[in-house]
Amino acid sequence: MDSSNEEEIAEVRNDNESVKERLSQVGSESEKVGSFAKDNNTNVETQIGVDEKEKNTEHKGIQNTLWKWKSKITRRCECFPDGVPRVRVYQVWPGKNVFFLRGRMICGPDPRGFMLTLISIVVCEWIMFSYSSEVSPRIPGFVSITSLILSIIVLTNLFLAGTRDPGIIPRNEKTVLMETGTSTQSKSMSRSRSRRVNVNGIEIKVKYCRICDIFRPPRSSHCAVCDNCVDKFDHHCPLIGQCIGLRNYRQYLMFVFSAFIFSLFIFVVSAWRIMKKMSITNKSVSEIIGQMPETFVLGIFSLMLVWFLGGLLVFHGYLISLNQTAHERFKQRYINSANPYNKGIIENIKEVLFAKLEASSLNFREVVQPEWNSIAKVLSYSSERARSEDLQTKMETQSSTDHRHDEIEEIEV
Repeated sequence: MDSSNEEEIAEVRNDNESVKERLSQVGSESEKVGSFAKDNNTNVETQIGVDEKEKNTEHKGIQNTLWKWKSKITRRCECFPDGVPRVRVYQVWPGKNVFFLRGRMICGPDPRGFMLTLISIVVCEWIMFSYSSEVSPRIPGFVSITSLILSIIVLTNLFLAGTRDPGIIPRNEKTVLMETGTSTQSKSMSRSRSRRVNVNGIEIKVKYCRICDIFRPPRSSHCAVCDNCVDKFDHHCPLIGQCIGLRNYRQYLMFVFSAFIFSLFIFVVSAWRIMKKMSITNKSVSEIIGQMPETFVLGIFSLMLVWFLGGLLVFHGYLISLNQTAHERFKQRYINSANPYNKGIIENIKEVLFAKLEASSLNFREVVQPEWNSIAKVLSYSSERARSEDLQTKMETQSSTDHRHDEIEEIEV
């Protein structure tokens, strides 16, 4: 009996020890789970804090940018007597043009062509002026004064053609802001809208511009570079970086013609100098080129300009005789019908070159009415959109945080 009792006691002790071991294992596992849950909770809270800081920083950057825009506009604008900023048309114009002298000069969006043409003219005149005294020793100053006058005429026509309103057509003020939105259905309907108008007894199709939200007048087109509808659009000239239209076509022709005469004069003077040097020294052409490389390069460059500008003058002379634009010729507008604007060569020349032009349809220095202040609309729209995005982000962050807390509680249980 005693031995059996001792065996039972030993078994009970062994069972107690195994139970204690299992309890200790469960406790260690629960401690590991608790520490893992705490670590996960800390990592989640840290990540949430980092995300919130990044979003707050981004929103603050957007708000600071908007306030910088607003402050720049306020500094540049005059003010009404009550302190409200006075905004002018050129400051809120939705096209891609660049304005100077507070809206008095209008240029294209890319000034590289204009600057390259300007630098080429100045460099050619500088090289020409440097050796002009060697060409005409009998008549001192004749070549230099003539080249200087021609270069001034070319530069004047360049500035007149490149900084003048080409005939921009006003947009529909009710839909200046594209961000306020038009449905896809309305956009597709606007693309198909067109009208038929009668011009001198000939029916012409007038298209609808969905960007400017207007029916374009006959002979006008929307320039993709400047993002404007231009009356009697001819082409966008890369040499001056500006559209050529109704109001600057004459200045453009004067620029091409004066540049042609200037290039021809430079070529004649350069060739004369080379031939004179050859007759005096009795040297070959290659030796003369080695002694006067700038004269040779200037002569070749001016000869290329003479051919190019001469061809351009002939082409536009042909268009003027038919009273067509380069855009109409390229699109072959009158291939299947008569040209309603062709009145004969003499009348066409009078109309294109000598007819009185009407006043510009746009006054870029005109004060914009408060209800049409697109910049204010953009600022208010952007701030409201930023606030709505901020609220939506906070709601998404809160929902993700609650979901992660539920997962942590499940792990702890």
